[in-house]
Amino acid sequence: MKTLRNLLLLFFLSLASLGLAQETITNESVIQMVELGFDDFMIIDKINNSDVKFDASISALGEMKDAGVSSEVLSLIMAKSRQNTKSKTGIYYTNLQGEQEIIQPSVFSGANSNAAAQKLVSGLINSKEKAQLPGTKSNNVLSTSSPEFTFIFDPSVTDVDNMQNNQGGETGIFNWWFRMASNPNEFVLVRLTVKERKNLREIITGKNSWITSSSGIDPKYALNFNIETIEGNKFKVTPDTLEPGEYCFIYQGAVPQGRDNQSVFDFSIQ
Repeated sequence: MKTLRNLLLLFFLSLASLGLAQETITNESVIQMVELGFDDFMIIDKINNSDVKFDASISALGEMKDAGVSSEVLSLIMAKSRQNTKSKTGIYYTNLQGEQEIIQPSVFSGANSNAAAQKLVSGLINSKEKAQLPGTKSNNVLSTSSPEFTFIFDPSVTDVDNMQNNQGGETGIFNWWFRMASNPNEFVLVRLTVKERKNLREIITGKNSWITSSSGIDPKYALNFNIETIEGNKFKVTPDTLEPGEYCFIYQGAVPQGRDNQSVFDFSIQ
Protein backbone atom coordinates (compact mmCIF):
# COMPACT_ATOMS: atom_id res chain seq x y z
CA MET A 1 0.00 0.00 0.00
CA LYS A 2 2.84 2.37 0.89
CA THR A 3 4.54 1.63 -2.42
CA LEU A 4 1.34 2.40 -4.33
CA ARG A 5 0.92 5.66 -2.44
CA ASN A 6 4.48 6.70 -3.27
CA LEU A 7 3.93 5.89 -6.93
CA LEU A 8 0.76 7.98 -7.00
CA LEU A 9 2.58 10.86 -5.29
CA LEU A 10 5.39 10.64 -7.85
CA PHE A 11 2.83 10.63 -10.66
CA PHE A 12 1.09 13.78 -9.45
CA LEU A 13 4.40 15.53 -8.84
CA SER A 14 5.38 14.72 -12.42
CA LEU A 15 2.14 16.23 -13.68
CA ALA A 16 2.75 19.34 -11.62
CA SER A 17 6.28 19.65 -12.96
CA LEU A 18 4.99 19.30 -16.51
CA GLY A 19 2.47 22.06 -15.91
CA LEU A 20 5.17 24.35 -14.56
CA ALA A 21 7.43 23.61 -17.53
CA GLN A 22 4.67 24.66 -19.90
CA GLU A 23 3.94 27.90 -18.04
CA THR A 24 4.62 31.03 -20.08
CA ILE A 25 6.13 33.99 -18.24
CA THR A 26 4.85 37.42 -19.30
CA ASN A 27 5.29 41.02 -18.15
CA GLU A 28 2.35 40.52 -15.81
CA SER A 29 3.94 37.37 -14.36
CA VAL A 30 7.12 39.26 -13.50
CA ILE A 31 5.18 42.11 -11.87
CA GLN A 32 3.22 39.55 -9.85
CA MET A 33 6.44 37.91 -8.63
CA VAL A 34 7.79 41.30 -7.56
CA GLU A 35 4.57 42.05 -5.67
CA LEU A 36 4.82 38.65 -3.94
CA GLY A 37 8.30 39.53 -2.71
CA PHE A 38 10.43 37.29 -4.94
CA ASP A 39 14.04 38.50 -5.14
CA ASP A 40 15.91 39.06 -8.42
CA PHE A 41 17.69 35.70 -8.23
CA MET A 42 14.38 33.82 -8.09
CA ILE A 43 12.77 35.89 -10.85
CA ILE A 44 15.77 35.54 -13.18
CA ASP A 45 15.92 31.79 -12.55
CA LYS A 46 12.20 31.47 -13.31
CA ILE A 47 12.56 33.42 -16.57
CA ASN A 48 15.56 31.39 -17.70
CA ASN A 49 13.78 28.09 -17.09
CA SER A 50 10.38 28.92 -18.60
CA ASP A 51 8.78 29.76 -21.91
CA VAL A 52 8.46 33.53 -22.14
CA LYS A 53 6.35 36.03 -24.04
CA PHE A 54 7.50 39.55 -23.21
CA ASP A 55 6.48 42.99 -24.44
CA ALA A 56 9.72 44.99 -24.40
CA SER A 57 8.31 48.22 -25.81
CA ILE A 58 9.34 51.44 -24.08
CA SER A 59 5.89 51.91 -22.55
CA ALA A 60 5.79 48.31 -21.25
CA LEU A 61 9.28 48.57 -19.75
CA GLY A 62 8.25 51.83 -18.08
CA GLU A 63 5.23 50.16 -16.50
CA MET A 64 7.41 47.35 -15.17
CA LYS A 65 9.97 49.77 -13.76
CA ASP A 66 7.19 51.70 -12.02
CA ALA A 67 6.00 48.38 -10.55
CA GLY A 68 9.41 47.83 -8.96
CA VAL A 69 11.07 45.48 -11.44
CA SER A 70 14.85 45.87 -11.17
CA SER A 71 17.20 46.95 -13.96
CA GLU A 72 18.81 43.48 -13.99
CA VAL A 73 15.47 41.79 -14.62
CA LEU A 74 14.50 44.38 -17.24
CA SER A 75 17.77 43.75 -19.09
CA LEU A 76 17.05 40.02 -19.15
CA ILE A 77 13.52 40.67 -20.43
CA MET A 78 14.92 42.79 -23.28
CA ALA A 79 17.43 40.06 -24.17
CA LYS A 80 14.76 37.36 -24.10
CA SER A 81 12.52 39.48 -26.30
CA ARG A 82 15.27 39.75 -28.92
CA GLN A 83 15.80 35.99 -28.87
CA ASN A 84 12.10 35.32 -29.32
CA THR A 85 11.96 37.19 -32.63
CA LYS A 86 14.13 34.54 -34.28
CA SER A 87 12.23 31.96 -36.37
CA LYS A 88 8.90 33.55 -35.41
CA THR A 89 8.70 36.07 -38.22
CA GLY A 90 5.34 37.22 -39.53
CA ILE A 91 2.28 39.31 -38.70
CA TYR A 92 0.36 38.50 -35.52
CA TYR A 93 -3.01 39.64 -34.21
CA THR A 94 -5.04 39.00 -31.07
CA ASN A 95 -7.80 36.47 -31.79
CA LEU A 96 -11.26 36.21 -30.20
CA GLN A 97 -9.78 34.16 -27.34
CA GLY A 98 -7.28 36.90 -26.53
CA GLU A 99 -4.32 34.90 -27.86
CA GLN A 100 -1.66 36.03 -30.32
CA GLU A 101 -2.17 34.27 -33.64
CA ILE A 102 -0.17 34.49 -36.83
CA ILE A 103 -1.76 35.59 -40.11
CA GLN A 104 -0.79 32.99 -42.68
CA PRO A 105 -0.44 34.39 -46.23
CA SER A 106 -3.40 33.93 -48.57
CA VAL A 107 -2.64 33.36 -52.24
CA PHE A 108 -4.46 35.22 -55.00
CA SER A 109 -6.70 32.76 -56.85
CA GLY A 110 -6.78 34.75 -60.07
CA ALA A 111 -6.69 38.11 -61.76
CA ASN A 112 -9.14 40.17 -63.75
CA SER A 113 -8.68 42.93 -66.29
CA ASN A 114 -10.99 45.13 -68.34
CA ALA A 115 -8.39 45.55 -71.08
CA ALA A 116 -10.91 44.53 -73.74
CA ALA A 117 -13.19 47.40 -72.80
CA GLN A 118 -10.24 49.77 -72.87
CA LYS A 119 -9.40 48.79 -76.44
CA LEU A 120 -12.98 49.36 -77.57
CA VAL A 121 -12.86 53.01 -76.56
CA SER A 122 -9.37 53.61 -77.99
CA GLY A 123 -7.63 54.45 -74.76
CA LEU A 124 -10.25 56.81 -73.37
CA ILE A 125 -10.29 54.79 -70.15
CA ASN A 126 -7.71 52.85 -68.22
CA SER A 127 -7.81 49.09 -67.91
CA LYS A 128 -7.57 47.95 -64.31
CA GLU A 129 -5.63 44.91 -63.18
CA LYS A 130 -7.33 43.25 -60.21
CA ALA A 131 -6.03 40.47 -57.97
CA GLN A 132 -8.65 38.23 -56.38
CA LEU A 133 -8.92 36.18 -53.19
CA PRO A 134 -11.45 33.33 -52.88
CA GLY A 135 -14.33 33.77 -50.45
CA THR A 136 -16.00 36.88 -49.12
CA LYS A 137 -14.50 36.69 -45.62
CA SER A 138 -11.06 36.09 -44.17
CA ASN A 139 -10.36 33.27 -41.74
CA ASN A 140 -8.64 35.83 -39.49
CA VAL A 141 -11.50 37.56 -37.65
CA LEU A 142 -10.94 40.60 -35.42
CA SER A 143 -13.74 41.91 -33.26
CA THR A 144 -12.36 45.42 -32.75
CA SER A 145 -12.26 48.49 -34.96
CA SER A 146 -8.90 49.46 -33.42
CA PRO A 147 -6.76 46.34 -33.86
CA GLU A 148 -3.09 46.05 -32.97
CA PHE A 149 -0.70 43.91 -34.99
CA THR A 150 2.79 42.67 -34.22
CA PHE A 151 5.27 42.51 -37.11
CA ILE A 152 8.41 40.42 -36.58
CA PHE A 153 11.28 40.48 -39.09
CA ASP A 154 14.60 38.70 -39.45
CA PRO A 155 16.54 40.50 -42.21
CA SER A 156 19.77 38.74 -41.19
CA VAL A 157 18.90 35.93 -43.64
CA THR A 158 18.52 37.06 -47.25
CA ASP A 159 19.90 34.08 -49.19
CA VAL A 160 16.94 32.62 -51.11
CA ASP A 161 18.03 29.05 -50.33
CA ASN A 162 18.02 29.80 -46.60
CA MET A 163 14.69 31.60 -46.28
CA GLN A 164 12.75 28.50 -45.26
CA ASN A 165 11.69 28.58 -41.62
CA ASN A 166 9.28 26.97 -39.20
CA GLN A 167 6.09 28.95 -38.87
CA GLY A 168 3.11 28.29 -36.69
CA GLY A 169 4.28 24.77 -35.88
CA GLU A 170 4.46 23.80 -39.54
CA THR A 171 7.66 23.24 -41.49
CA GLY A 172 8.47 24.37 -44.98
CA ILE A 173 6.31 27.49 -45.11
CA PHE A 174 8.16 30.02 -47.20
CA ASN A 175 8.15 33.32 -45.29
CA TRP A 176 10.54 35.42 -47.35
CA TRP A 177 8.60 38.69 -46.91
CA PHE A 178 9.93 39.07 -43.37
CA ARG A 179 13.47 38.18 -44.40
CA MET A 180 13.62 40.71 -47.24
CA ALA A 181 11.85 43.51 -45.34
CA SER A 182 13.12 45.14 -42.17
CA ASN A 183 10.11 47.17 -41.00
CA PRO A 184 6.34 47.57 -41.57
CA ASN A 185 6.84 50.57 -43.87
CA GLU A 186 7.50 48.06 -46.65
CA PHE A 187 3.88 46.90 -46.41
CA VAL A 188 0.69 48.69 -47.38
CA LEU A 189 -2.71 48.23 -45.73
CA VAL A 190 -5.73 48.27 -48.05
CA ARG A 191 -9.42 47.47 -47.92
CA LEU A 192 -10.60 44.67 -50.20
CA THR A 193 -13.71 45.01 -52.35
CA VAL A 194 -16.15 42.18 -51.64
CA LYS A 195 -17.98 40.61 -54.59
CA GLU A 196 -20.81 38.62 -53.01
CA ARG A 197 -22.18 37.16 -56.26
CA LYS A 198 -18.74 35.96 -57.34
CA ASN A 199 -17.78 34.84 -53.82
CA LEU A 200 -14.46 36.66 -53.83
CA ARG A 201 -12.52 39.69 -52.62
CA GLU A 202 -10.38 41.82 -54.91
CA ILE A 203 -7.95 44.72 -55.04
CA ILE A 204 -6.71 46.88 -57.91
CA THR A 205 -3.02 46.11 -58.47
CA GLY A 206 -2.33 48.08 -61.65
CA LYS A 207 -3.63 50.27 -64.45
CA ASN A 208 -2.90 50.35 -68.16
CA SER A 209 -3.75 52.64 -71.04
CA TRP A 210 -2.52 52.91 -74.61
CA ILE A 211 0.01 55.50 -73.39
CA THR A 212 1.11 54.47 -69.90
CA SER A 213 0.96 51.60 -67.45
CA SER A 214 1.50 51.29 -63.71
CA SER A 215 1.67 48.42 -61.24
CA GLY A 216 1.31 48.17 -57.50
CA ILE A 217 -1.19 49.62 -55.06
CA ASP A 218 -2.32 53.16 -55.81
CA PRO A 219 -1.33 55.34 -52.80
CA LYS A 220 -4.87 56.70 -52.61
CA TYR A 221 -6.08 53.24 -51.54
CA ALA A 222 -3.45 52.84 -48.80
CA LEU A 223 -4.73 53.14 -45.23
CA ASN A 224 -2.71 54.87 -42.55
CA PHE A 225 -1.14 53.00 -39.63
CA ASN A 226 1.21 53.93 -36.82
CA ILE A 227 4.42 52.03 -36.06
CA GLU A 228 6.09 51.60 -32.67
CA THR A 229 9.35 49.71 -32.24
CA ILE A 230 8.96 47.08 -29.53
CA GLU A 231 12.45 45.62 -29.65
CA GLY A 232 14.97 45.10 -32.43
CA ASN A 233 13.08 43.75 -35.44
CA LYS A 234 9.74 43.57 -33.62
CA PHE A 235 7.13 46.31 -34.17
CA LYS A 236 3.62 47.17 -33.03
CA VAL A 237 1.39 48.37 -35.88
CA THR A 238 -1.83 50.23 -35.08
CA PRO A 239 -4.07 51.27 -37.99
CA ASP A 240 -6.45 54.17 -37.77
CA THR A 241 -10.00 53.12 -36.86
CA LEU A 242 -11.22 50.50 -39.35
CA GLU A 243 -14.84 50.06 -40.36
CA PRO A 244 -16.29 46.53 -40.57
CA GLY A 245 -15.03 44.89 -43.75
CA GLU A 246 -12.21 42.96 -45.40
CA TYR A 247 -8.59 44.16 -45.31
CA CYS A 248 -5.08 42.98 -46.04
CA PHE A 249 -1.42 43.90 -45.70
CA ILE A 250 0.49 43.68 -48.99
CA TYR A 251 4.27 43.61 -49.28
CA GLN A 252 5.57 46.37 -51.58
CA GLY A 253 9.33 45.88 -51.30
CA ALA A 254 11.91 44.01 -53.36
CA VAL A 255 11.00 40.46 -54.42
CA PRO A 256 13.80 37.85 -54.37
CA GLN A 257 14.78 36.20 -57.62
CA GLY A 258 12.67 33.16 -58.43
CA ARG A 259 9.76 34.26 -56.22
CA ASP A 260 6.55 36.15 -56.88
CA ASN A 261 4.46 38.38 -54.67
CA GLN A 262 1.07 36.72 -55.17
CA SER A 263 0.11 36.54 -51.50
CA VAL A 264 -1.41 38.92 -48.96
CA PHE A 265 -2.04 38.88 -45.22
CA ASP A 266 -5.80 39.26 -44.96
CA PHE A 267 -8.18 39.80 -42.04
CA SER A 268 -11.80 40.72 -41.29
CA ILE A 269 -13.07 43.47 -39.02
CA GLN A 270 -16.46 42.62 -37.51
